Amino acid sequence: MDLVIREYRPEDCSEWVRVHAIILSTSHAWNYTIQERPNYEPNESTQLVALVDGRIIGMADVQYDRTPGELCYVKDSRGGYVLEFGRLPEFAGSRIGSKLIEAMIEDAKRKGIRRLEFWSQDRTAQRFYRRMQMKEISRHYRFRMKPPEDVRERLSKDYVGIEYIYGVCVPDEWPLVKEKFDIIEKPPLEPHLCVGFEVRF
Repeated sequence: MDLVIREYRPEDCSEWVRVHAIILSTSHAWNYTIQERPNYEPNESTQLVALVDGRIIGMADVQYDRTPGELCYVKDSRGGYVLEFGRLPEFAGSRIGSKLIEAMIEDAKRKGIRRLEFWSQDRTAQRFYRRMQMKEISRHYRFRMKPPEDVRERLSKDYVGIEYIYGVCVPDEWPLVKEKFDIIEKPPLEPHLCVGFEVRF
């Protein structure tokens, strides 16, 4: 397999979006589908694609703090927040992910950054980050809940209807949240535990 990792180019856009959608369909890492390529300005970023036989099979996008803690959870130094990271399912076991991480690290170093954060709700991704010996930095639940009646009534006075509320909470508070609110449990809106990992270099 002839793998090439290079910077993203504007002419990659339609194929990048298609590959992103395929990866999304097999992962719980994202909450939304992308129809347009994200624009990371005014922040500096790294945007990489992995290619085999000239076609995109993986991607990695990192957006960098301008000041410590602007985007990242850890605030002791400027970091890179990894927003897009994945590879097509048929390339599992090909070390595409680890090679993309190596390329992200090298580009971050060139930009004067010495740490990256990876966050994911996907259990397979979480196991991968642990295998890569990344340090866990935090975790929280992401969930959707039916709006309480007082909230629904208050916003309806301003012509706003609410289908559901998207919320987060720390694991210690999760049992209390589930007891107090009507959490949506049915896929594709079921709760997920999101875990953050850090790599320093």
